[in-house]
Amino acid sequence: MLKIDSVDVFYGAIQALNGVTIHVDQGEIVSIIGSNGAGKSTLLRTISGLLRPRRGSIRFLDREIDGASPDQIVRLGVSQSPEGRRIFTNMSVHENLQLGAFTRSDGGVAADMERVMDKFPRVRERLRQNAGTMSGGEQQMLAMCRALMSRPKLLLLDEPSMGLAPNLVTEIFNIIGELNRDGVTVLLVEQNAHRALEIANRGYVLETGQVVLEGSGPELLHDPKVKEAYLGG
Repeated sequence: MLKIDSVDVFYGAIQALNGVTIHVDQGEIVSIIGSNGAGKSTLLRTISGLLRPRRGSIRFLDREIDGASPDQIVRLGVSQSPEGRRIFTNMSVHENLQLGAFTRSDGGVAADMERVMDKFPRVRERLRQNAGTMSGGEQQMLAMCRALMSRPKLLLLDEPSMGLAPNLVTEIFNIIGELNRDGVTVLLVEQNAHRALEIANRGYVLETGQVVLEGSGPELLHDPKVKEAYLGG
């Protein structure tokens, strides 16, 4: 579904990604783990068209997208729930969900909103509430709902558990598993390496902008280097 080949990305003169090559097959959950500054969020922002690679290529469903605009990429079926949630805090929950469907012109938006809220009943409870008054966990759920409103084929999740209490982390990861079983392919960036690899079909480890390890989720969970660096020994 997604193929990233030898991608280099720079912020000015500083190289953030160096020859990154990964792929995501349809129906998978693929996790990207790594420390702060490893390039994980940069990778998702590049896939979404917010950053342009200086070298390399990005293909989605056999179409080159590294020169496409962010809205074109959403229309093709790639949607992102960004790090830090980035909801529209001065708008209602309902308005945030409507904005998630801004690229759509079909008649199924209302039905999709109902389906999304069935997955996230707390969002339904807050539908008319100002989004900025929600708790951190509820805002994270709203960000995921908003991304789903574009009806993505590939969902990019950037640090969905950041700052959440353990019970909410469990809830978020359970929902990610449900979405995947419902047919949504997921590329997950996550600092909680154990959770990320536990749920993943496959994973990659990024260090200073380079892929240094890859394998199945169970393989990486039991890899001595991953255990030492990311799983507490």
